[in-house]
Amino acid sequence: MAHPYARLYTRQEGTKRRKMWNHALEKQLFTAKEISTMRAPHRRTIYTACLEAHIDQLHAQLLEYGLFPVTFDRLERYRGLNIKTAKSMVAGLHRDASELRLKRRELQRAVNIQ
Repeated sequence: MAHPYARLYTRQEGTKRRKMWNHALEKQLFTAKEISTMRAPHRRTIYTACLEAHIDQLHAQLLEYGLFPVTFDRLERYRGLNIKTAKSMVAGLHRDASELRLKRRELQRAVNIQ
């Protein structure tokens, strides 16, 4: 049984199949010049380090609010989750958040025009 947050897209006619975890996410961190001058493995190393630092900050915030560490019974539903599914979940959530931000901006523009 697939994990409920797993992103499994069916292949559509005429479209190329791509992984959810791709270089498009690097554009959030690097400028166009950095992307053109740095090789992908070097960018990936920096990108991963930035993600890990951000996760450490989030853990510190959760600890501050008393929401961390999470008890084992609340983690039971994620048992057996592998790294590829976790990456897919994060990429999917990032994509969803980006789409929602775009929709919100469009709605704000529409309201401000009237």
